[in-house]
Amino acid sequence: MLCKNGGFMEDFKLYGVRIDNLTKDEAVHRSLCNTGEPCVVFTPNALMLERCRRDAALAELLNCASLSLADGAGVVMAAEKMGTPLVGRVAGIDFGAELLSRAERAGLRVFLLGGGEGVAERAAQSLIKKHPRLCICGTTWGYFDREGEENRHIISHIRACRPDLLFVCMGFPVQERWVMDNLQHLTDIRVIACLGGSLDVWAGDIRRAPAWMSRARMEWLWRMLRQPKRLARLPEIVSFLWHVPQKEEIKAQNSL
Repeated sequence: MLCKNGGFMEDFKLYGVRIDNLTKDEAVHRSLCNTGEPCVVFTPNALMLERCRRDAALAELLNCASLSLADGAGVVMAAEKMGTPLVGRVAGIDFGAELLSRAERAGLRVFLLGGGEGVAERAAQSLIKKHPRLCICGTTWGYFDREGEENRHIISHIRACRPDLLFVCMGFPVQERWVMDNLQHLTDIRVIACLGGSLDVWAGDIRRAPAWMSRARMEWLWRMLRQPKRLARLPEIVSFLWHVPQKEEIKAQNSL
């Protein structure tokens, strides 16, 4: 939303979910400057917000984040339709990549949690090739019992590795629920970021769309072509954009 002075508002709400209107660099800086408690970062996309439209409990879950970043062309398009333009899209994987660059320079320790068997380890190997001085202090997969003894073991393992940054990549809403359910045990961690399928990309199991497709807001098409099972999600994305209120509707509601 444009302010009276012509600048952008810092955040706005879409389907009850707060979205922080920040550039990638601003988001990374703010996450690392957070003091006193972990900075929890969620990255809502169109599919996540459509589910929040139908389930207020999911919106409440996303609003627990310290930072909520717009991930995906659908969110950017929705913001424009509402007359609340974003300064830019901040994809979770791009946010994570920039954090890793900062971590390498600053000597911060990183823990990777998520993916299937061996994915986090392969992602770590790939990332260390790109960032030779990066300290990845631990990895573990994301398919574990999140309520029993195995979960307690995972928490103990993470704490023993003493990470500054924890990347949780288990998909929505599993990763967000896990973070909030266990946050009281992770208070020594500086940044906890939920990054969906980022580990699969870093491990080389999934390819990202070419840069020109991302700039053209067609990354969703690339994903569906590469992963046909994603076609089943298309109706939800269409529903998301269809239900976004237009600027004129918002003005009319505010005038009542």
